[in-house]
Amino acid sequence: MKLLKRQSANNTPLVMIADSDEDERSFLKAVLKLKGFKVIEAGDGQEALNLAIRFTPDLLLLDLRLPRISGATVLRHIRNQARFRTLAVITVCFPSANGKRALLPGVAAQFEKPVELEGLLSELDRIFPSRALAA
Repeated sequence: MKLLKRQSANNTPLVMIADSDEDERSFLKAVLKLKGFKVIEAGDGQEALNLAIRFTPDLLLLDLRLPRISGATVLRHIRNQARFRTLAVITVCFPSANGKRALLPGVAAQFEKPVELEGLLSELDRIFPSRALAA
């Protein structure tokens, strides 16, 4: 999937973290800010949809088990809008019972909770290659 970057005028990508776990959001936010990204946060699916529409992020870190509206439903609603069809999305989920979870269509990567720092940094460098040396 080709990713289109919609970076702001100052070339700083905006990342939205949609996760109901405040500790996980805080960890991800700290990592992203250290890498020089702007960050917005949503604690549930409805808030994630509202913020995505309002701010049009460059990357969405999406927990699949959000309250109010599931992460999968958020992803489906977002992908139905033309301006979000190339939005980079990384899903985050708890391990499944059998240890395997299928990657949803239109998702760049998927991580299990708690998110492994090395894997996340590697994926950020892949999605935003011009920022690979930043931090």
